[in-house]
Amino acid sequence: MKRDYSKLIIPTVYVAVIAIMVISTVMILNGINNFLNDSVDYNYTLDGVFEGDLMPVVGDGDNSEIIRPYVSSTVTIGKYFYDFEADSAEQEGSLVYYENTYMQNSGVDYIDNEVFDVVAVLDGEVFSIEESDIFGNIVTIKHNDNLTTVYSNINDVNMNVGYKVSQGEIIGVSGSSSINSDFSNTLHFEVYYKGEVIDPENLYTLSIEDFR
Repeated sequence: MKRDYSKLIIPTVYVAVIAIMVISTVMILNGINNFLNDSVDYNYTLDGVFEGDLMPVVGDGDNSEIIRPYVSSTVTIGKYFYDFEADSAEQEGSLVYYENTYMQNSGVDYIDNEVFDVVAVLDGEVFSIEESDIFGNIVTIKHNDNLTTVYSNINDVNMNVGYKVSQGEIIGVSGSSSINSDFSNTLHFEVYYKGEVIDPENLYTLSIEDFR
């Protein structure tokens, strides 16, 4: 008896077409997924909140090592950062006396007998420029979302807000201090990591990678 296969042809064709469509769809979706994964660099904070690729105003080259905010070899420290874990003698030496009030020094005061250049410790963007009766001209530079540096008591500021500053570029020159009148040429330098002030003297052995 001769079998009639004509009734099987149409269902077979339908199945083949559907299989081809499914395979094609899977391949297209995989291709799109691979493209997105290769094209976007995602970062996550420690608490798992998505931040995207938010980094640099800071370069990734040789300037990732943090430098001091001056280049002169004769600059010394006039007053250290107030460390809550230091002994009482060191803490006493880090107090600032101004208008009959003792204050904890929130940065380091670098001094010299001569005027010295003040330079950016890393690449960054000038976030603000202010003038204070106490701290003179104050320049704040944002290096990334976590790290900000503040340069106070400086003169001859030669940049504006929004300016992209390069590591080692001159911001201004040292000036006088209303708080520490004994220092004729001073840079009051502060460092903020995630909004918290830290000792600048602990900064220079690190790189920008430590603050991502």
